[in-house]
Amino acid sequence: MISPANIPFQERELLNRIAQSDEAAFTEIFRHFSPRIWMFVVKKAKSESIAEEIVQEVFLKLWVKKEMATDIEDLTSYLHTMAANKLYDHFKKMAGDSRKLENLWLQVQQATTTNPVEETLDFRESMHLINQAIELLPPQRKKIYLLNRMEGLSYEEIAQKLNISKSTVSNQLVEATKFIREYIKGTGGAAIIFMILTTKF
Repeated sequence: MISPANIPFQERELLNRIAQSDEAAFTEIFRHFSPRIWMFVVKKAKSESIAEEIVQEVFLKLWVKKEMATDIEDLTSYLHTMAANKLYDHFKKMAGDSRKLENLWLQVQQATTTNPVEETLDFRESMHLINQAIELLPPQRKKIYLLNRMEGLSYEEIAQKLNISKSTVSNQLVEATKFIREYIKGTGGAAIIFMILTTKF
């Protein structure tokens, strides 16, 4: 096992700051590691959408359990292990073995979650704020945002579907993202969750 003293200072510093709910530190780690985790998952799952979903789950868990960040001794290994576990869950689900999947999930929850009810409520409250912001978008902007972020359509696909230009799609997404970010500004973890859920690789 790697001693904390042997971890690069910057990584240890960022983990310490995350434990203190420092969103800037989390953002730095997310931007540094998420592309690597995405590449790792997409090679195994052969699906970009599954890879994005697993990356979101991994980093959401890191943020929700941020108070325990100082206990992480090797962040690269920690993140890859979480991703591998999520992949295993995905493959078990694809195999249709729901009973084993449920048992495995319960074991993971019991081993790693300090307060699953509280964490689930925090996540749901954050998602509620994001959904509120989406509902306040102008109709076309909302449609474009949902087609891109929720259905995974590309700018070109949205442009063809709605008979508008790609530049219009791009501009509308920029404005939608800006509005949602401003709407949830000051709500703590919601901003972090928004960043995780809307990052495209």
